Amino acid sequence: MYVNRYLSPLIVYYYSWRMVLFSIFTGSVAIFVYSYLDWTWVAIPWLPVSLVGTATAFFVGFKNNQSYDRSWEARKIWGAITNHSRSFGAALRAYTASAPESIEASNDVKIIIYRHIAWLYALKNAMAQRTAWEHKDRASKRQRDALHKSQPASDAEIGRHLPEHELDSLKDRKNLSTQLLDRQSQHLAKLRKDGRIDAFQHVALQNLISSLYDEQGKSERIKNTPFPRQYATTSNLFIFVFMTLLPFGLLPQFVELGEKYMFLLIPFNLIVSWVFMFMEYVGDISENPFEGLLNDVPVGTIVRNIEIDLKDMLEDDERPEKLQPYLGVLF
Repeated sequence: MYVNRYLSPLIVYYYSWRMVLFSIFTGSVAIFVYSYLDWTWVAIPWLPVSLVGTATAFFVGFKNNQSYDRSWEARKIWGAITNHSRSFGAALRAYTASAPESIEASNDVKIIIYRHIAWLYALKNAMAQRTAWEHKDRASKRQRDALHKSQPASDAEIGRHLPEHELDSLKDRKNLSTQLLDRQSQHLAKLRKDGRIDAFQHVALQNLISSLYDEQGKSERIKNTPFPRQYATTSNLFIFVFMTLLPFGLLPQFVELGEKYMFLLIPFNLIVSWVFMFMEYVGDISENPFEGLLNDVPVGTIVRNIEIDLKDMLEDDERPEKLQPYLGVLF
């Protein structure tokens, strides 16, 4: 998640340079074929071009709304995970505080909370896996390589918060985060059987586990379901058609100004094309909120903040520091 007040001009440049070159190319071609090849018929009326532009603007606007909705839903899901995690830790400690075997109960609390932290890192790791529809261009790869250097390795964090025997028994499971929540349920059942929590407390804690399952499923749904490709592809196609037609639709207006003003077609074509293409690009980079780019949900930061809160509850000496923005980005 980019946290500076405004996008860096360098970021805007990297997002824009291809579309700028394309618009300069189409504008130059329009002037060349009209003025030097004397193909005056390429100066098409503005009305059909404006109709295509209007339709494109509506379509791109719809795509951007849906992309933002996916991104904001992902942030709400991880906000709910934060709330449920705090509630789970606080309830667990409160319910076991009066247990007869206080030392043993304290050990169980630490094991369960540490397992919950391992679950957070396991889910974070699952969200970081690449899918077929996410950006795989060289620019995106360079962005991930450069910006993720500051991130702790999820696998190492999982191993640090789980007993070795438990980690060995789970390492071949297909969905580690699901299995960790199942272990939590089994551990709560053991606490109930041993009389360290009563039936009401057991149900309340299990309901929190169920809520965590719900949020995990929602997060996996966004991760594993692509933004409908027919909308993404059609939007790109409409933008390409409009940007190609635009300089030829602008020709009659600049011809009326006189031959010496024809060159103004290039900057005006560039401005209009850039606005449309940048709108399309904003939607494109927002549709997958877990692919590791600078506009994504800061899952790593959220997980670290939950870890700090839970270890504060335990008064643990191994509390990590909060993650700081790296080049203006939180992950």
